[in-house]
Amino acid sequence: MRMSSALLPRAFARVGRERKFTVLDLGSPTPQSVRFFNQFSCQVYFSGLLDDDEDLGTGLDIPSDVRFDVCLFWDVLNYLNGETLERVSEVVTKRLNDGCRGHAFLAFSQSVPFEGLSFGIESVDSLVVKRDPNVVPHVHTWKDLEATLWPFTNAAATLLQGNRQELLLVNHSQ
Repeated sequence: MRMSSALLPRAFARVGRERKFTVLDLGSPTPQSVRFFNQFSCQVYFSGLLDDDEDLGTGLDIPSDVRFDVCLFWDVLNYLNGETLERVSEVVTKRLNDGCRGHAFLAFSQSVPFEGLSFGIESVDSLVVKRDPNVVPHVHTWKDLEATLWPFTNAAATLLQGNRQELLLVNHSQ
């Protein structure tokens, strides 16, 4: 299925075709995402965090000199337990450029069911979405993450169906 995104275009607003930029995608590469990123002069690190059940976080073996301009968290954060979430946070927060933008889907409420999804980018405002019944949520709201884990502030949010909110995040460690 397809889904439009109101905030993803704003995550890419500071980068463009005229300069090289670096992206962290916490998901797995999809054909749509690869085609999308091939339009740009960019370097993309796909982590596939949910692909390896044995050791979540092994997809974040990123060289220490890499700095991200855009971080695509999708809704992966909702499937990480506290320990893994802290490990991911430690790796990511050390590698942010000033003005880095993030994009995420988080639960709006921990008391409402949350369905597993995976995402790919078809265009800057259109996503390909698949249901993923194999993932088990450790549902986190923005309030859960903001206070303890991330150097991002929530710049904008939209409420979506299915207990999701779409967030535009900006690096506030500048």
